[in-house]
Amino acid sequence: MNKASFFQRFVAALIDHILSLGVFWILYETILVSQWNGYTVGKKVMGIRVASKDGGKVDWVKAFVRSVGKILSGMFFGLGYLWMLWDEDSQTWHDKLAETFVVEA
Repeated sequence: MNKASFFQRFVAALIDHILSLGVFWILYETILVSQWNGYTVGKKVMGIRVASKDGGKVDWVKAFVRSVGKILSGMFFGLGYLWMLWDEDSQTWHDKLAETFVVEA
């Protein structure tokens, strides 16, 4: 299972945030990640997806926890997003909360 790079995840997140227009991003991401095999539009374009610990599908509860957890990741100057750069599993804080990984599709 190849881990997605910071660049792939950044571009996917940028695309997704533009499409979801801020306030709806939690709902947007929760539904797409849980119902579209870990993809959002941005992740699909970048060839990456969200996966559970075993590499399988993410249920809606974990997708929701991950989406809401992005608020925490964005606090403290975005440290939670940057965490994946030195984390041995390339996980952000919201990935750790939801027990997910972002992997190449």
